[in-house]
This record gives sequence, structure tokens and C-alpha cells, in this order.
Amino acid sequence: MFLNEAIMSEPALYKKIMLLGSGIDACIEKKLSTPALILIYSGIDTAGWLASNEHYATKASFMKWVDAYLLKGKLLQCTSLELYAARCGLLHTFTPNSELSSLGKARRIYYAWGTANVRDLQRTIDLTNKTGKYVAVHVNDLYEAWRIGMLQFAEELEKDPDRKSRVDKKADKFFSELGVDTVREVLTKLERGKGA
Repeated sequence: MFLNEAIMSEPALYKKIMLLGSGIDACIEKKLSTPALILIYSGIDTAGWLASNEHYATKASFMKWVDAYLLKGKLLQCTSLELYAARCGLLHTFTPNSELSSLGKARRIYYAWGTANVRDLQRTIDLTNKTGKYVAVHVNDLYEAWRIGMLQFAEELEKDPDRKSRVDKKADKFFSELGVDTVREVLTKLERGKGA
């Protein structure tokens, strides 16, 4: 169909990932901490899904990608399970609380922002709370780890055409933006009976 061809003509994978990164940059620049984190966790979810053989993003795909790429890209003091728990709390309840953290299976993440020092935050946590239930992560470090992980993932894809083809097919399902002119053109062709 003509509409599908118009949508598929975009280089979906890299263009959408770059747009996501631009959104994260804008949020960080404007000190929109929660939206920045939501976008970062969404980016991790997407990367995990792309790297998996699953039809949908899962806890397993998230954690596998974090272990294989994100935590190897930059050292963070948390685990993939803790990042997944933080993601669940933020995306589902807009809080740092998740079922995993409530059950004691994952520490809750406290975030350092801007010029804050993550070591100072962790030291403050350690001195005020002896339970070991909290860990500090700097949002810039988390974002940088995602970006480095995405770069490593992309480099691997370029060396493996079969895997890249599978990932590109998934990326073709990303939301697409059609301009007004494209929609009018498609509509005109469909109304004239030339599109289907």
C-alpha cells in the first residue's frame, strides 16, 4: 500500500533513537527531571525489545540489554534489576516504589542531577539510612550509559546483517510522523483509487 511505503521510507531505527536522545537532552537542559527519566527508561525498554527475539518488551529483554550494553558502557552502582524496578515505579506510579523494591528484591534509586555529586548523595544515604535499601545514580551517568550502550548495539548490528535486518523490521513498527502534505497526497491517491 502507498501509505505503508510512505511510512517505511524513513530510516526508522536511527532517526527515532536520535529523536529520543534529543528529547532527553531538552528535558535535562530545562531541568525536567522526571520527564527525562521517563524517556531514558523508555529508551532502555525499546533497546531491550529491539535486541530480543520477543514480540513485546519484557522484564527479561530490559535486563538482558542493560547487562549486555548499558552497564558495560558506564559503571553505575546499581543492577539491571534495580533499574527495572525504578522504571516500573516511575512509569506505573510516578514514584520510586515498585513491587520489587517493596519486597526487598531491589534497592530504590535516588537520583543526582545537574552538578550534584553522586558520591556525596550516596554517602548521605549511607549515613542516614543503614538498611542498604537505597542506591544513588546520577541521571547524566544513566543517560550516558544508555547512549554508549546504543552505540555499541548499533556497531554490533552493522557487523551482523541478519540481526540488523531483524532489528530494522522491528524498528519499522515505530510510530511515524506524516506531514500534512504526505497525508493529503495519500488521501488524494486513495480517493482516486490509485492507492490500495
